[in-house]
Amino acid sequence: MKDAKAIVTAFCLAVGFSVTALADPQEETAGSGPNHVQETGNALDAEYQKLLQVVKANRKPVQTIDGALGIAGRPGIGPKDADVILVEFGDFQCPYCRRHLVGTAQQIREKLVVTNRLRYVFLDFPMEAKHPLAARAAAAARCAEEQGKYWAMRNTLYTNQKALHELFLVEHAKGAGLDEAAFAGCLESGRHDAAIRQDQVVGKSLGIKGTPTFFLGINHGDKITLVRKIQGAQPYEVFEREILRADEIARQQHRMQERISQSGS
Repeated sequence: MKDAKAIVTAFCLAVGFSVTALADPQEETAGSGPNHVQETGNALDAEYQKLLQVVKANRKPVQTIDGALGIAGRPGIGPKDADVILVEFGDFQCPYCRRHLVGTAQQIREKLVVTNRLRYVFLDFPMEAKHPLAARAAAAARCAEEQGKYWAMRNTLYTNQKALHELFLVEHAKGAGLDEAAFAGCLESGRHDAAIRQDQVVGKSLGIKGTPTFFLGINHGDKITLVRKIQGAQPYEVFEREILRADEIARQQHRMQERISQSGS
């Protein structure tokens, strides 16, 4: 709502709109009689409605987008050769990310990842101004990935979201089945910190302002071509619908490539 007010305010300033001038008949000059005032008011109202439509469009949970996103070296689950890849930008202290993890994410894993229809990749977007422990928790998850336990540690961290202080991280690692000494050494080294900061840079370049934010794309190895942006902890049905649409786009691209190959042979 703040964005909507800001946009409308900026518009009014830009056109020099003055409510007082319109309301005071003593201020009329040539060409600015009642009819002119009414016409001006109607024009402004039309522009105002257009601005509201822009704001509403930007707040839609699902948007069609284009572009590309590199995913090399990022943790993930599911087949690496899946046609469609879902990318999540998350924050381990974000309550909405936790809501997604304990509900929708489990369904995505069971119904789409385990059945080899989707690869699910994770990038970190710790919003440190609000969540000062999120970046360290992200490093802990990446250290767990070194031992093949990313998903287990991810679940543990979100389940224990109120206990993410570094004093608890080794205990969480133990609960996730990790080698404690190797985990502690990894965390102390800080070797994943630069990658986490790079994820933040990428997220900002994609216009992310909150978490969780998701991107659906077509698999091209180390990168994906983007087709959808999904904002917020949406129900499973939203993800299933958009993943099926992305899958159809991937099939169309494959058919196109086959026709091109056949015509060139």
